[in-house]
Amino acid sequence: MRIPFRALLLAGSIAALTACGGDDAGPDDGNPQEQTDPCKPNGHIHREPEGDWCHCDRGYLASEQGLSCVPDPDYVPREGFDFGDNGEHACFHVTNGPFSTVTASPDRQPRVDDFHTHYTVKLRQENGQSVGTFNFKAWATGDFVLYLSTPDLAVTVKEGERVIDPVATQATGPYCDGLKQMVGYELTDKVQYTVTFGPTALTELGLVIEHLQ
Repeated sequence: MRIPFRALLLAGSIAALTACGGDDAGPDDGNPQEQTDPCKPNGHIHREPEGDWCHCDRGYLASEQGLSCVPDPDYVPREGFDFGDNGEHACFHVTNGPFSTVTASPDRQPRVDDFHTHYTVKLRQENGQSVGTFNFKAWATGDFVLYLSTPDLAVTVKEGERVIDPVATQATGPYCDGLKQMVGYELTDKVQYTVTFGPTALTELGLVIEHLQ
């Protein structure tokens, strides 16, 4: 019996699909693939609309040839932290402003990244204590100081989920009663940080953040 040509063609197509695994999900099966971080292990990537870039750890710098972190040949491990005028300039803003008030909220994170500004930071209640998280973008690379109205305050600076350790902490000089403590950090331009205060018994605090030139 002769098998019609169309039947032979259909059988051949089925065999080809079976051989190629036509019903098996391939590597691009519509499921999102996890992106690897080319900046690791000595940094991490920032994926932004204007282009990806590496935020490298201390002692490393972004390669000019591609997305990677390479050792910085000019890096010298720092000893200590220079607090500059120990809060004299920050105390000027406690008296003369400009002034701004920000209120913590569980639904949003107000910004506290204006330099030369005295913030009154109002915290919110959570589990019988006061807390508050605020957005801060460095707008420069280098040493930053958080000048606080009390020395007995828990402060946590994060980049995403990564905690940024302070470089040093010290009492301010005797320039005003509105600022009592300085916390120094090394921060990076274009990076979005969050600053969390508390838990604390305080309901509000005074804050000035400055980039040390």
